[in-house]
Amino acid sequence: MSLRVTFGIEPLDIGAPEGALRSSTLLVAGESGTGKSALIAHIAANFMFRGERCIYIALDDSPESFVEQLESFSWPGRDFYSKGLLYIIDGYTYSTGRHVVSNYSKKSINVQKIDELVYSILSSIDELRLENSGVLIIDSLNDLFYFHDIPKIVMLVKSIRAHVSKLRKIFSIMVLHTDTDEMVSIERNIEHLFDGVIYTRINEDLRKIGIPLKELLIKKLRGAPTNPFWIPYAVTSRGVFPVDMDKLVRLIKSKLDEHGRLTRVEGGN
Repeated sequence: MSLRVTFGIEPLDIGAPEGALRSSTLLVAGESGTGKSALIAHIAANFMFRGERCIYIALDDSPESFVEQLESFSWPGRDFYSKGLLYIIDGYTYSTGRHVVSNYSKKSINVQKIDELVYSILSSIDELRLENSGVLIIDSLNDLFYFHDIPKIVMLVKSIRAHVSKLRKIFSIMVLHTDTDEMVSIERNIEHLFDGVIYTRINEDLRKIGIPLKELLIKKLRGAPTNPFWIPYAVTSRGVFPVDMDKLVRLIKSKLDEHGRLTRVEGGN
C-alpha cells in the first residue's frame, strides 16, 4: 500500500494536492449544516470503492443512518456492509437509554466507558487484521464530551493516533461540531493533537444575502503540502463537488439586484 492516500474529492484535492500521509489522524470541524457529514461519507465511500475497509464509530446517529446516507448519494452502502468493507461500531443506541440491536453494526459499546470504546476499536482492527489500509471514522467527539472531560478525550485522541494511525498506518478521522462557543474553545485546545485539521463553514458575507455557500479549509496537514485558502464546494446528489462558479456569479448578481430593488422600494416609502 502507498504511504499516502488521496481523498478523491476535488475540493479536498485542491487543498491537499499530494494527498495525506496514511499514518495521519485528522480533525474535521465546523458548524452543523456546513457539509461535514457529506465530506465524511464521500471519503469513506472512496476508500471502500478502492477495496479498503472503513471502520465507522456511530455516536451521533444510528448505524442505519450512515448506511442510508451512503445510499442517498447512490453509493452501495448495504453492499459495502455485506461485503465486509463497512464495519460499524454502534455507540449511539446505548446512549438513547434503550438499546436496540442494529442490522448494520458489528459491535455495541457504552460511550460512558471510554476505555471500552478504545478496546472495541483496537480489537476490531485485530479481528480484521487491518494494517497499512483502511480508514477509521469517529463521528463525533461531541457525544463523548457529554460524558467525559477534556483530559479523557485527549487520551482517546492520543491512543488512536499512536496505536491506530502511527502503528497500524490506518487513516483516521474524528469529527467535531463547533456550534457553541464552548466547542469552538475546545477545538482550539485540542487541534494540536492532530496531524491535520479541516475546517468547514458557510461563507458569512454570502449568507447575509441568502446564499449558503459551503467552504472548506485545510488548516494543516503534517507531511504534505497544502493550499491554505477557503475552497467553495457543493453537496450534490452524487457527493461533494466543486461549485459551478458561473452559476454562483449569476446567483450573486441576482441576489444583489434583488437587494437593490428592495432597498429602492423601502427608500421610496
